[in-house]
Amino acid sequence: MTRRALALTAAGAALAAALLTPTAQAAPPAPAKPGKGPAWSTLVGSGVTTITEPGLHRTPDGTLHVAVATRDAANQNSISVSHVTAAGTYAGTSPAVGPWASTTLDPDLVSGVGGSGLRLVFGGLRTTTTGDAYSEGYLYSASADDAGAAWALAPNTAPVVGSTSGYGSYGTGVTTMPDGSLAAAYPLNSTITYQVGAGPVQSFTVPACCAYDMSLVQQDGVVWASWYANGSAASDQGVFVRQLYPTLGPTLQAPGSVSGGSSLAADQAVAMVARPGGGVYVAYKVGYPTAKSLAVWKVGDPSARTVPDSKGASYVALSTTPDGRLWVAFDGARKEARAVRTDPSATTFGAVQELKVPGEQVYGIAVDGGTGRGDVVVNTGTAVIHTQVLAGLTVQAKPGALKAGRAGLLKVTVTDAGDTVKGSKVKARGAKCTTNGKGVCVLRLGKARKGKVVVLATASGYDAGSDLVKVR
Repeated sequence: MTRRALALTAAGAALAAALLTPTAQAAPPAPAKPGKGPAWSTLVGSGVTTITEPGLHRTPDGTLHVAVATRDAANQNSISVSHVTAAGTYAGTSPAVGPWASTTLDPDLVSGVGGSGLRLVFGGLRTTTTGDAYSEGYLYSASADDAGAAWALAPNTAPVVGSTSGYGSYGTGVTTMPDGSLAAAYPLNSTITYQVGAGPVQSFTVPACCAYDMSLVQQDGVVWASWYANGSAASDQGVFVRQLYPTLGPTLQAPGSVSGGSSLAADQAVAMVARPGGGVYVAYKVGYPTAKSLAVWKVGDPSARTVPDSKGASYVALSTTPDGRLWVAFDGARKEARAVRTDPSATTFGAVQELKVPGEQVYGIAVDGGTGRGDVVVNTGTAVIHTQVLAGLTVQAKPGALKAGRAGLLKVTVTDAGDTVKGSKVKARGAKCTTNGKGVCVLRLGKARKGKVVVLATASGYDAGSDLVKVR
C-alpha cells in the first residue's frame, strides 16, 4: 500500500456529524513569504495534511477554483473552495462541505451542466449512524454557480457513484460528459468501480492488488481512465490507461513506467489530460528507486517524450491551454516547484521555470493552463499555496565562447518551445538588439575579460531567458 493510501484508510475511520452550510466568503489569509522567485499566496493554511490533494477547475469568467479537503482537531473533515483571478490574484475562500465524519482528501472540481457553474465530487460519510442521510458511503456531489461562494449538496439519492465503498476511495477521478452528466471512478484494493451518468454502477479488477490514484478524462464522449498499480510482476505494476466508456477497452501499460521490474508510485492523481486538438496524454515517473526523469506519453504512441530537467521528481501534474499546448508541473530535487510549457503540437518543450517554494517542502502539485499561463498549486504539508508563471524563453548565443581582449559578434536566437519569438529584447555587457521574424539578432560586444557573459532576453508575455557565453 502506498503512503497516500495508508493515510486515506486512516482518515476513513474518523467520526463526526455535520451539515453542509454555505456561509459568507472568508477574508484572504496573509500571503506566504516566497523568498526568491514568484510570489505565492496561501489558499488554505490550516488542516492541511501531507496527502491533501487539491482539485482545480476554471470557470468561463476566468476564475480558477481550488477545492481543498482539511481535517480539524476533532478529526472532522471539511472541504473549502478557494478562488484565484485570471491574473493570478487570490480572491478568497468559501466553505463548501462539512464538517463530516470522513471525506476523501482529493475532492474533484468539474464544470456544471452546459459548461458553466461548478460541481464538487467527493467520497465520504457525514455521520456513521446507520440510516442517516449521507452515511451510505457513496461518491456525492455539491454544486455552485461560477462564483463558487454558496454550495448546495445534491440529494444522497442521486450519488455520482452509488457504491457504498466510495468513502474509502484510493483516489477518485471525475469528468464531465458532453450531455452534462458526470462520469466517475475510483480504485479500492484491486477493484476499480465506476459509473457514467445515471447508468449502472460497474467494476473490474486489476490482476494484482492494488490500484491507486485514478484520473478520468473524456474526449468526444469517450471516457479514459488512468491509475497506478503496485502488483509484484512487472506486467501488473506501473501506470495504466484504459477506455471505460462507451465500451471497456484493453488495459495499456505506459511505456517506461516500470524499470527493472520495479516502479514508482504516483502519490497523487495520475497526470492525464484530453488535449484540445486531439489526443489523451499521461505524465509519470521513469526509473527506480528515484525518478531518472518524467515522461509524457500520448496514449497509443509506441514511446513517450522525456520532460527536461525532471530528474528526481516525486510529483507531476498536467494541464492544457486553449490552443493545445501542455503545461507540466513537477517538483525538483531541491524541493522547488518547476513548470514547463510545450508548443501547440505538444511535441517540443520550452524552458523549464524554477519556482522556489516557501519552506522548501512539496507534498503534491497541480497546474492549470486555461489562460495560457501556468497557475501552479502546491501542498507544502501544512498549507496549500498558489503562484502564476509565464512560459520561459529559450536563448541560444553563438559562438559559445569568445576570446578575451577582443571584440566579438554573438548571433542570438530566441525561441518558445522551438517556435521563434519576434521582438524579443536581448542584451549583454551593454550591447542590445531586437530579434527579427526568425527570432534572431546580433550583439556587437566590445573587448571582454576572461569569465562569462550573460545574454539576457525578454519579451512581452514571457519570463526572461538567458544563455552563458565563455570568455577565454
